[in-house]
This record gives sequence, structure tokens and C-alpha cells, in this order.
Amino acid sequence: MTDHSSRESRTRQTVIAVAIWLLLAPPARCADLADCAQAVFTKHCLACHDTETKKAGLDLSKLSWTPNDSKAFDRWVKVFDYVDQEKMPPPSAKRPDPAARREFLKTLRTELHAANRARQQAEGRVVLRRLNRVEYENTLHDLLAIDLPLQHYLPEDASSQGFDNVAEGLRLSLLHMEHFLEAADVAISAAIDLRQRPAGVKTRFRYHDEESVLNDAKREGKKSFRVLPDAVVVFDDNSPTVLHRFHGGREPGRYRIRMSAAAYQAAGRPVWLKLYATDFKTKRLLGYFDLPANEKNREVEVTAHLDTHELLELTPYDTNYDDKGRVNYNVGAEAFQGRGVAIGWVDIEGPLFETWPPPSVGRLFGATRVEPVKPSRPDRQAPAFMIAPTDPKAAAETLLREFASRAFRRPVTADEVRSYVKLAHRGLDDGLSFEKAMRVAFRGLLVSPRFLFLEERPGRLDEWALASRLSYFLWSSPPDEPLRKLAAQGRLHEAAVLREQVERLLDSRKARAFVENFIGQWLELRQIDFTQPDKRLYPEFDDTLKASMVSETQGFFAQLLRDDGKLANLIHSDFLMLNRRLAEHYQIAGVTGEEFRRVPLPPGSHRGGLLTQASVLKVTANGTTTSPVLRGAWVMKRLLGEPLPPPPADVPVFEPDTRGALTIRAQLDKHRTLATCASCHARMDPPGFALENFDVIGGWRERYRAERGSSVPPGDVPKIKFRGRDVWEYRLGPAVDASGQLADGRAFKNIDEFKELLMKRDDQVARNLTRNLLVYATGAGIQFADREAVEEILARVKARQGGLRALVHEIVQSATFQCK
Repeated sequence: MTDHSSRESRTRQTVIAVAIWLLLAPPARCADLADCAQAVFTKHCLACHDTETKKAGLDLSKLSWTPNDSKAFDRWVKVFDYVDQEKMPPPSAKRPDPAARREFLKTLRTELHAANRARQQAEGRVVLRRLNRVEYENTLHDLLAIDLPLQHYLPEDASSQGFDNVAEGLRLSLLHMEHFLEAADVAISAAIDLRQRPAGVKTRFRYHDEESVLNDAKREGKKSFRVLPDAVVVFDDNSPTVLHRFHGGREPGRYRIRMSAAAYQAAGRPVWLKLYATDFKTKRLLGYFDLPANEKNREVEVTAHLDTHELLELTPYDTNYDDKGRVNYNVGAEAFQGRGVAIGWVDIEGPLFETWPPPSVGRLFGATRVEPVKPSRPDRQAPAFMIAPTDPKAAAETLLREFASRAFRRPVTADEVRSYVKLAHRGLDDGLSFEKAMRVAFRGLLVSPRFLFLEERPGRLDEWALASRLSYFLWSSPPDEPLRKLAAQGRLHEAAVLREQVERLLDSRKARAFVENFIGQWLELRQIDFTQPDKRLYPEFDDTLKASMVSETQGFFAQLLRDDGKLANLIHSDFLMLNRRLAEHYQIAGVTGEEFRRVPLPPGSHRGGLLTQASVLKVTANGTTTSPVLRGAWVMKRLLGEPLPPPPADVPVFEPDTRGALTIRAQLDKHRTLATCASCHARMDPPGFALENFDVIGGWRERYRAERGSSVPPGDVPKIKFRGRDVWEYRLGPAVDASGQLADGRAFKNIDEFKELLMKRDDQVARNLTRNLLVYATGAGIQFADREAVEEILARVKARQGGLRALVHEIVQSATFQCK
């Protein structure tokens, strides 16, 4: 206490240093840490960060070392990062001696790491984590053997650290519980289907029998359809092509749809056929197919879930024009010589069931006897079967214990299921049938915290928790039987076994969930529908192009995952993933069909890597113009891991000039004259400028597109063909300037030179990907102590000369993944 009293007379700067000494530093190092902190703060920080000035809201004179105070700890981390990255002191101020700076960072890093690790070991990195909507739906599909959309019953999940599976963002409110109860009821009702087997449909439909076609055939003069003996030709994608004879009101479920169609009067070029499910309010694209120019029939098949009131619609694309640019309305379908699609037939079968009662009944009731009964009423909803155990109460206890073990993703005790067994027994005592009594108990299990949350305890995960973490990481669904078996044997933690399981999970079709959910959030592909390109400026955009955009990026990431592709491919690659629709958009010849495949990067192409993919370019633009600010911020945050602070509230927002009179560069030059904007824009704008040769839908351009009537030279109009005719909806604006200079002074002329500069920062891109994968895999943000783990993971990948697949393996093998 005497020492403490004497310290009270010192300056605030000394208090900070000594507080660190008292509360954290081990005796052997405390003097060094105190001297280092005092020297750095006094000489280089307090002029701007004292009580009076308090720049950026930081008062270092009052900053104490309290490791359990998260806000204070975060301030110390901020101090460390700003000094480490040489952001502070600013270049205009006197900077510390390099040796003193290194010693300060070394000491502070050690203490920050130690404090954070101690907290992690005591509490764990991950707080109690709830299943998100995607995981909930997939879990019930696996658990109950059903195929029913359930996500729309639940509120949207909040995103934290960039992902919607991070525990901090997954709250549980009364509203959530109400929706979980509703979703559980719907799922259980779908699973316990004891009606007579639905009659379903297994029929061939022909457009010859559609009322719209029959009425059109009776018309005199110009017609919309051409009726052939074996097909109906559809020219216009606006013609009514809904199969009304496949009427609504049928059973929901999975249907197999087979079609026979051919290009018609194709003039040497393939055409597209799109298949939709529609209820006339909304429609979903189920698939799109390339019909060869040889005009031979092609048979295609799709299996998809159809809701009760959804019908099927077939629509052509890249049709309805002839060599003179006319459409069929000019001359009528009978005389029209332009491109169309000849639809022969559509076979529809479903709902698809392997057995009846469906397998979902067995998932809930096991081998319990199922007996047919005479329906109580003459309708298809009446029960035609009943669950008939010999000893209902004993059967209830056995079934509920087995179901709870699968639902909770681990073995359960008799005590844990006793309350659910009591629910079933109470129902039986009250005269409910066995099936109805069990419904109540199953419902209780499916809203239990043990089901909704992933159970993890501080320290090393047990075998069952590790199995769940692994399966939800790579499949977004619960552990399957092989994982459960290994967990029961206590072998899953073995490094070799874990590697075998990662290989198995990655090779499964279910790993598509990892690709879609991870890059959908990391790269913001889920925002693909956030804006709709202006049809006057971008008439070539449609839903098949949009679907191809997303499929390219998913296919690219999946290809790197299969081949263990080098992480530098994210910046630039010597291959693309293309189908014909996207290849034509990129002006790359020789690609046919709707399936995506690996294509070598053509000589002279500006594509390759993530930055030049149309999906990324679309989500970083609005519907009419591109913004170097948005794209630059995306590159900094998503690719380099350097998010920039939001603009000050008092900075005016400028509107892009769609008339084409001013370039975005000219507008930003004015914007950057504001002192509060200049520093961030110096880092953010150059990557955006590098992407200016790509328009809002990812097409290459030399000139901007501008609205008609813009202030551009007379006669300066595009001479491009779209659907066989000139497009006059827009004019060409000023030339694109894609040059720039990075904040460190390095200059580039275009996207190719920018990518060359970016390749020199490939370690930073790899580090950022690792951090994001670790967040997604564990459901927790990166803490200070995790930084060392990230570097260790990267070092092991580099030592193996590995790529993306090796990175996934090393993440799973890490202590960070295998501990709470």
C-alpha cells in the first residue's frame, strides 16, 4: 500500500504504466512494460489522446489495464494495431525509435495474448450457439426424412462478423420460439403422414392441349404459336406458356419433370429454354437448358419441390427475331422465319415416394407396427394407417430416447428424456392415440434448447461436439451415421481419422452447402437481387445470366476446393468456370451448353480470379452505374480484410450522373477535396477505379453507358446486337479511365496491372480468407489470441505447399477449431 500511495503523486501517464505492471505483467518484465508504455504514451500519444483533446474518442491518460473489461481490452488492442500498422503516431508527428517501438509491441502483444487466452480457457471462444435458419431446415430434413421448405417460417438471422452462423448474432426471443413451434408442427405433420398414398400424377402433357394454344389456333390473322404435328413452336418469351392442365391444388412435394424440346429455325445458333415454377404472383427458375442449333430434340430432366398451387412454365430465350431483326408480331407465327423453341412434351411424375407410409414415419417410429385402418371419412386427408405398438408406454420411452439422441446429436440419459416421456404418457392417459401423444413429445424435443443450440463446454470439445462442429461447418447439417459411429468409439479426435472425414465430407454433394453459404456471405453473393439493372441501359440482363453469375463463383470456389488450388487464384487465375450463357457475356467463344466447366483463360482476356467475375461486379454496383467507392470498399473488406470506417454523418452523399455528362472519377475528385474524406478515399478508390472497365452486370466496356438524351456527341450510339437487332435504348458516354495509384504510391493503368500489384499481397488475401473461414467454422469472431492460430494455420499450409483444401484441413486440425 505504501508503494501505491507514492504512485498517486505521479502523472496520469505513469499511472497507466504502473497499472499495467500491477494488474498484468509478471514481476520479471513489469518494469520494462511500465517504462515502455510510459515512454511511448508521453512522447508520442498524449498530445492528441489526453483528457482534453481526446481525438477519435480515445483518452490514453485514463486507459487502465482491466482484462475482464471488454471495452478497455478492445482499446488496448486498438492501440496495439495502430502502432503495429504504423497508423499512429501519424507521419507528421515524431515517431518512436524503431527499437523502442518493437519492444513496446512485443511486450504488449505478450500480455494481450496471455489475458485473452486465459479468458478463452475459462469461458471458451464461442458463446452458446443456436442453429440458424439454414441449419435448422437441413437438420429437420435429415432428422425426419422430409423435404419441405421451412426457412420462411422463421425470422431472418442477424449477421455478426460477416456471417449468420456466429453465436453473437443468433438471439432467441419469444418471437423466435413462437416461430420454432410453428415450424416444428409443420415438420412433424409432414413427417407423420398416415393417409392413403396420394394418387399423385404421372402424365405426359402437350401444349397442343393447352387452352391458350387452342384459342390461338382458332384465331384468324397473326398468331402467337405455330402448331406442328409433334410440337408447338413458341417464339416470344412473353407468350403464355404455363401448363394449366397440370393444375394446382395437388400434393406438395418433389416432382420429376422431363421435357423434349428443340431449337426451331435457329439460324446456326443454339437457343435457351427456361423452366419456372409459378403461382402467378412469383416464379422460381428451376433450370435453363441449351438447345443445340442442329434443331434435334433434346430431352432434359429436373427434380424439384413444387408447392400446392405452383404450375410449370416453359419460356424461350434468345428467340423471336429473324435475320431482318423482326419479331413474330410483325408477320404472325405461321409466316415468321425467325428463331423459336419447339416444345414436344412434358412428363411430370410425383410426388415421389419410395415407400408408403413414407420413410419419415420410420424415422420417428422405427420398427413399431403400422396397421392399415378404414378411413374415418371419405377424403384423402383421412388417416388410413395407425401406429400400433404392443406396449404404448414402453414404446414411447424407447422411441423418444432414440429420437432425442439423434436430435441432440449425442447420447442421452434417462433423466434427460423423462419430461418428454411424461408428455407422451400423459397424452395416452388422457385417451389420445399413440401417434397424437407422441406428436406432443416430439414437438417438445424440437423446441428444446438441447436441439436448438450446439452444446459445447470450455476446453477441448468432446467427440460429439466435434462431430457437430465438423458437420455444420462443411454440410450445414447434423452429423451422419459414420461421424456418430466414430464419436461413439472415441476416435474422431485422431488426426488421421479427422483428415479422412474431412475428405469424405468435402467429396459429398452435401458440401455444396458449405460453398453456397460461406461464399454467399463472405463475398456478399446473397445480395445479387439487391439491385435490378435498368433494362434501358442493360437489356441483355435476365435471370439466366444472373443465375450463371452466381454459379460461376460457386463453381470457381468448388474447383479450388476439389483441386487444392492455390489461394493466389482468388486474385488471378489462368482458368474460368463458364457455361455458354456466361461465355457469351464475357465474349469468349467455343463454350456450349448450360453446364459449367473449367475453361483455360483466353490470351488477352482481362478475366481470371474473383474480382472480374460478374457476380462480384454486380453486387458492388447499383442498377444504373458503377461506383469505385463501393467496389473499392468491397476489395478492402472482403478480399484484403481491411474494412474502412463508415463516412462521417455530416458528409453529403452524391448521386451518380446517369446522363453521362460527368464521369464518376470527376465527381469523386470533388468529393475528395473534403478533408474528412481524403484519407479513406485514398485507400478505397484506387481498387474501385481498377474495376471501372466492367459495367454493372460485369460486362467489359471501353465507354460508359448513358441514358438517351444525354449530353454526348450526336450520333454516338452503340452498334451492338441484342436478340438479333440493334439496341437503341442508350447512348455511349465518356471513355473509361481505369488507372489509379495506391495509397503507397504504386500506380497502375488497368485491371491487369492492378492484379499484378495485388499478387504481391497474396499473403494478406490468404490471411483474410483464413480468418473468415475460422469465423464461419467455429461460429465466433477472431479474438486477439486467435491471431497466432491464424498464422500457425497459414504456416502449415505453406509448408505443405497446399491450397484451399489444405487450408480447410489445417483449420479442422487446429486447436482453435477443436476447442470451445
